[in-house]
Amino acid sequence: MKKIHVVISKDNKHAVSDWEARNWYQNLLNSGETAYVASSIMLNELRVGVRLKEIEPFSFEYEGGTYSIGEDAKLSPDWPKGFMDHQAIQMLTIMTGKTREEVLSIGQ
Repeated sequence: MKKIHVVISKDNKHAVSDWEARNWYQNLLNSGETAYVASSIMLNELRVGVRLKEIEPFSFEYEGGTYSIGEDAKLSPDWPKGFMDHQAIQMLTIMTGKTREEVLSIGQ
């Protein structure tokens, strides 16, 4: 299993498209040591890698907290509010017809 240092980034220069996420992950397996993760699909590629035992479970920092992806590929201790939830917000907006702001206020 490969050890990868994971850094969460909000910088567009680190983002890869959905179409290129798998290639990004494969390149990381072949030559990378640090993964700059700027989208949920990138994070999920890493989670798949952990689950398939291609890479070691890992931890990362996000807004002052430390989070871990364990052997089961689940995030702990809890999914941080507002962390890579863009797709969920979009889907709730589509399904309910509510604005993003209204969707974000659900459950508060």
